[in-house]
Amino acid sequence: MAFPNLASVGKIMQEPAIRKSEHGVQPVRHSPTEEFGRSLDRARWDDLKLFVEVARAGSFRAAAKSEKLSVNTVRNRIERLENALETSLFERSVNGIILTPAGAGLHPVVLKMHSRASEGLGQVRGHRLISPGEIRIGASEALGSGWLTPRLLELQEQMPDLTVTLLCDYDVQSERSDQVDVGILWHRPTNPDLIVARLATVHFMAFASRDYIAANGAPETMDDLLAHRYIEQVAPGVKSSLLDQMVGTERPPGFLPLRTNSSLALFWAVATGAGIAWMPTYSLAVTRSLVPIDLPFQLKFDLFYYFRPEAADSLPVRTTIDWLKEIFDPGQYPFFRSEFVHPREFAGPSARREGKVVRLFEPLLGDVLAKP
Repeated sequence: MAFPNLASVGKIMQEPAIRKSEHGVQPVRHSPTEEFGRSLDRARWDDLKLFVEVARAGSFRAAAKSEKLSVNTVRNRIERLENALETSLFERSVNGIILTPAGAGLHPVVLKMHSRASEGLGQVRGHRLISPGEIRIGASEALGSGWLTPRLLELQEQMPDLTVTLLCDYDVQSERSDQVDVGILWHRPTNPDLIVARLATVHFMAFASRDYIAANGAPETMDDLLAHRYIEQVAPGVKSSLLDQMVGTERPPGFLPLRTNSSLALFWAVATGAGIAWMPTYSLAVTRSLVPIDLPFQLKFDLFYYFRPEAADSLPVRTTIDWLKEIFDPGQYPFFRSEFVHPREFAGPSARREGKVVRLFEPLLGDVLAKP
């Protein structure tokens, strides 16, 4: 995703090469105008805002104090921004650090973008949000309630003047670009007018509660599953034929005790011992009460985010996209990798100590279902 209008930065920069910074970024050997236009889509908006603060403060240490960050964090984020833009933004001087020609060219443009977005809350021409003073995010009920909701405050704190609205939908196939500023879908939207990018991969496998397995054992084959209780989710866009493909159409009495259109209801039913269900592997980041079951039937779906092109240079939209990339980062959360990672590999004590798994509902619910 690019920043339209930032190609004008190149008009300010006339130097054929930018000085090498203390971070070791190599000089630019091509047209600054052309390269800035191509590389800005890799820049994070929070890094651009930090760049402005470092320029104002005149040192990494002063900026770190102002932003309540460590000096190393400030240095690393500026280096990340320089690498994204493929140019140096600061250089040392006898009085601290000063802007390079590239940095001097970028600085007023970022200031202007921030001012326009703050004054109009994204409502300037070409930056429009659907509703003034509000950034609207659309997702399925599963992602909205199970993954996004516990982290919404992190996003709102980055945009304190805006209302962050999460619109959950039980239709997992519904594209709602007329209602949301940023949407998430379980398939690539077919609307050619939207800007679309892949966000993550979500894997599904069978889960049950510890109590259920203690009382009934765990199935080892798909035929074994017929001797258990199965909880089914049925909703628009969810393939109703999946159960038929797993166990066939002939099922014994009591096999299907509960059916729901809500993933949150499905979660509670399984967590309280009602039966077995196919759930996202990130479910172990929700509660310790669930146990993955190794059956020879797994599912995977790619997630995509989308937004309208007229909002491409909106500060709130860019901030939201950066936030989504952070909370679906497969490096931090291995269950969002393209390849399947078994929950036992990321949910053990060592993984929790490393911070790779976050028990999202435990702070909210006290993990009342977990056993000591």
